[in-house]
Amino acid sequence: MIIHVEMHDRADHAREVAGYYRLRKTVFHDRLGWDVEVQGDEERDCLDDMPCTYALSVDENGQVNAGIRLIPTTQTTLLDLAFDGLVPEDFDFHSPTIWELSRFCVDSAAAAERLPVGLGMATLELSLANLDYALRNGITHYIIVTERRMYELTRVFSLGFELLGSRTIDGCDVVCGLISIDERARAASERLCGVIQAQRTSCTDATSHARAPEASRSDPETLAAKTRSPQA
Repeated sequence: MIIHVEMHDRADHAREVAGYYRLRKTVFHDRLGWDVEVQGDEERDCLDDMPCTYALSVDENGQVNAGIRLIPTTQTTLLDLAFDGLVPEDFDFHSPTIWELSRFCVDSAAAAERLPVGLGMATLELSLANLDYALRNGITHYIIVTERRMYELTRVFSLGFELLGSRTIDGCDVVCGLISIDERARAASERLCGVIQAQRTSCTDATSHARAPEASRSDPETLAAKTRSPQA
């Protein structure tokens, strides 16, 4: 099951949110060794205290096996804080209809189911749920920084990923791209739902129906000292 947790829903989904933070620590700090902010057994940064939405893949026992953070670009984003120069200077991605996707992580042991091309089922379901979320909330584009291998997988499914820039960071080849929520994305969604239905009885759907409240953009220089990781 995929759930979208808004800021005002966090108290009702405290267990799932804490599970997402713990998974982030396990993946980014413990496994990958990135320089991220750790608080006990959780990984959090200053952007988690600002209006944002979490898309979480939760199993039948309530355990989070994958998650990603959605941030409206009308406020400070991870791109502002940690990826200076990755987006072309003449491209202003700050818009009420463009949201950033960041802090994507998967529990590879709990979410081991994969498609023949290698894409994890949890990743696919999160992508489809976020497309649905965008369509219901007036989002026209997602901007994302991810590993190049994930970008190559999006090309397999024709998701309309426009490459904006690339760089090697800490030995990892990363790319920044813009995903358009348009008819092409709708068509890709229908194809991918068919792929899921071939392996399961039904497509996973999102549960959130409200957009996270917008906030004014904070000064990146004020927050930069609090965010140490250049990773998505």
